[in-house]
Amino acid sequence: MKTRRKFLKESSYLAAGSLILPVACTDKKQETAQTISEEVVESMPMNKSIGVQVYSVRDALKEDFSGSIKRLADIGFEYIEGYGLGTDGKILDMDPGEYRRMVTDTGLEIASTHCSYFQAEDSQKVLDAAAAAGIGQVIIAHLSEADRDYHKVAENLNKVGEIFKQAGVVFGYHNHAFEFENYQESTGLEVMLNETQSDLVKFQLDLYWAVKGGTDPVSFIEKYPGRFCSFHIKDAAEDLEQTTVGTGIVPFEGVFNIKGKSGATHFFVEDERTDNPFGNVEAAFNYLNQAAFV
Repeated sequence: MKTRRKFLKESSYLAAGSLILPVACTDKKQETAQTISEEVVESMPMNKSIGVQVYSVRDALKEDFSGSIKRLADIGFEYIEGYGLGTDGKILDMDPGEYRRMVTDTGLEIASTHCSYFQAEDSQKVLDAAAAAGIGQVIIAHLSEADRDYHKVAENLNKVGEIFKQAGVVFGYHNHAFEFENYQESTGLEVMLNETQSDLVKFQLDLYWAVKGGTDPVSFIEKYPGRFCSFHIKDAAEDLEQTTVGTGIVPFEGVFNIKGKSGATHFFVEDERTDNPFGNVEAAFNYLNQAAFV
């Protein structure tokens, strides 16, 4: 049986010149993002490469890893970003080779993974696991409060980045909102951007957390061109809580219009809400796949 993902991919060759559905008017965004029918989605050309951060469906992964990954593939995602890589050489307590097999058996690529913060002396352990899983991009996911001496962090990131560069693996850092707080007449994220070498350390810009941190992501990208390896595609409601992609205030069109300037090569949908997780990421996929600006 032909899966929805295969149908969408094949349709891109048969309908290369097809009309892309227009973006819904502002007052209809929520309804449109949530209720695009399966028949309409089936008719869309799959001419875009969109990934997903699997943390979005974390509870389902614990119950049925393979089945959950297959559901993401059937939605139409081309690649995933994992999480849970540690210096113990495992990913979510799984052998990285087995992790790779279970994902790639669905036809998905593991483009990237999040990992915990580590020191340069532990780089080889992380690299070995990434290599076994076939992952070419490793992203620091979070800094504890105790680690937020951003000058020291930048120094460590440069050391790690040098080791990763020699191994041919992209190394980067993922922001939340706290990195946009004032820090010594700057912000934590700007300290890291300014004190790391652009050829060694990249950044994964989480668009939701940037907006929640009070930053316009378009202006931020323009200020630091070429420094970003990927985006997290996540939306904010007026009250700055997370909402379905395409229904909030994050300026996705502006971001995608300058994606070439950013340096980003991968775009990961993420929705951290635990209610209807597969429905949330599918609505995001449908919105991006029909958007003329992506």
